[in-house]
Amino acid sequence: MRALLLFFLFCSAWTVPARAQVGALQTDCKLGGGGPSGYQFVATCAGRARSPDGHFAVVQRAYRDKQPPIEVQDARGRVVARLSSISDDMPFSVHWAPNSRWFFVNHHVGSFMDVLRVFEIAGGKVIERPALGRAAAKIASLRYPCLRRDMILPNGLRWARGGHSIVLVTISRPDACSSDYTSRPGSWQPLWMIGDARTGRVEARSIQPNRDARGLREPRGGLYSRP
Repeated sequence: MRALLLFFLFCSAWTVPARAQVGALQTDCKLGGGGPSGYQFVATCAGRARSPDGHFAVVQRAYRDKQPPIEVQDARGRVVARLSSISDDMPFSVHWAPNSRWFFVNHHVGSFMDVLRVFEIAGGKVIERPALGRAAAKIASLRYPCLRRDMILPNGLRWARGGHSIVLVTISRPDACSSDYTSRPGSWQPLWMIGDARTGRVEARSIQPNRDARGLREPRGGLYSRP
């Protein structure tokens, strides 16, 4: 039991917060809503994350037992797309790009840990773009060979200056580099980086390990300067 508690405490420390720490079993609608760091959706609760220009919104309808599909709607409430990849009864947060044609989601996968999903609205469709998440996981696995790629979880924090790139960080389980999961035990650190949502490329100069032992702290200055 003590080991399990330590695991949850560790995961909470390395989680990138949207508005609050929202776990899989929490259904308090007061934890949801918009804020400077995105719109937090909570299981069973109605929510609507509008794009900056008001033309689109990511929508979750209230429910009890079975979750209806998460939708992207236009300004008239017409369904543009249903997002099956995040319609799994888990909490998630939405972060719109300034141009209102891209958004990223931090999708909860359990144990207070999320994974990045990137979407583009183009040609009347909503298209998931996995390239940036894959690139981030590859970079982390090369930096820390003990990490399996399927155990690396990129998390988005915000849109960077210019509105096309995402400030993100890679996290994993605390024991991901133990002999239980790898033939090459070692250690790892969260890695900060900035990547272009359109191309999936990460700016090499932006890559740096998290330097604060107390938890995740975004680097300051340089490429990380805020608008």
